Amino acid sequence: MQETSLSYDEIVAYFGKETIEDRYKFLYDKMQDYIDATKQNDGLYVNKSLLQQAILDYFVDIYRLKIFHKIEHINITKIVAYEVFWILRRKPIQMKEAGNVVFPNEGFLTIFVAHELLAPEETEPLSKKQEDIFLKYLSHFNYHLKYRNVDKQNLEIMLLSFETARDMRKD
Repeated sequence: MQETSLSYDEIVAYFGKETIEDRYKFLYDKMQDYIDATKQNDGLYVNKSLLQQAILDYFVDIYRLKIFHKIEHINITKIVAYEVFWILRRKPIQMKEAGNVVFPNEGFLTIFVAHELLAPEETEPLSKKQEDIFLKYLSHFNYHLKYRNVDKQNLEIMLLSFETARDMRKD
């Protein structure tokens, strides 16, 4: 079986330049917010080329999934898992010479996942016990990003497991 290579022009044609640019802007702004919130403007910056590469890699993966499985929409868990994977792989948050933050991309991704998928704004506030459980989960997630071999599939199952447990609690 011969694999055909994709050009980025094909990816842009499929998703649209605006969709890709919007995702870039969204993630760039989120990363900059993280840098600002952690008061690391003197030590960290977003490498625009690495972020662009991560986003294009993400869209290539999503394109391949859609074509191979003949589906129109990808579930949010898979979307977040693939985004996390490529950001983790490309590491667009970089240290300046004065920087002293260890694992800035992993820290960003832990907060990103918590906000984007695990703790949507429309949910009820967590009890103290639920908050402790949630923070323990995020701590483990962060540890996993830092010290374990991470792939898209294990990220997806980690996120899906959390969502399943959360949904089971609702009934």
